[in-house]
Amino acid sequence: MGHNGPAKANRTGKATANDSVQTPDALARQIVAAFPIAGRTLEPCSGEAAFLRALPAGTEWCEIKEGRDFFDYTGKADWIVTNPPYSIYDAFLAKCFEVADNVVLLVPLSKTLKSIRIERMVDAYGGLKEIRILGGGGVAGFPFGFLTGVVHYQRGYKGPIQRSWGLEPVGIEEVARAQE
Repeated sequence: MGHNGPAKANRTGKATANDSVQTPDALARQIVAAFPIAGRTLEPCSGEAAFLRALPAGTEWCEIKEGRDFFDYTGKADWIVTNPPYSIYDAFLAKCFEVADNVVLLVPLSKTLKSIRIERMVDAYGGLKEIRILGGGGVAGFPFGFLTGVVHYQRGYKGPIQRSWGLEPVGIEEVARAQE
């Protein structure tokens, strides 16, 4: 696409096999417990369903491998909670902002501030409300060491960015123990 179109990290604009990094169940439960999730919820790339099992009953879901492509989703949600496909992060984030009032993503933290384009998209949506730093990617079972965390974007939010280590009510040490 021309420079006015969405940036694509791969030639297809579709998620790749490398994007399939599953979230451990214990970590998904901790992330869901750490936020005041209520109302209509969506897990847009459910994978093996760790977040889906942790989210409230009735949570809607998409999973491209199951024939439910998030980019075809036309509904609205109060909350999205997921571990997104990193190779198409820009387009995925834009779709999240189109669909939900609150977006919670488990990501390498470099994704959150990677470009002025992302910053402008976040600012137009509202803002980055919170960053919870988890540690290196291994803490989340990821095959990389990049600093990883959970970010919460909120439509219309213009306040300061809250920054913390770990997740409450359960600490990151329990996640690390669950990995062993």
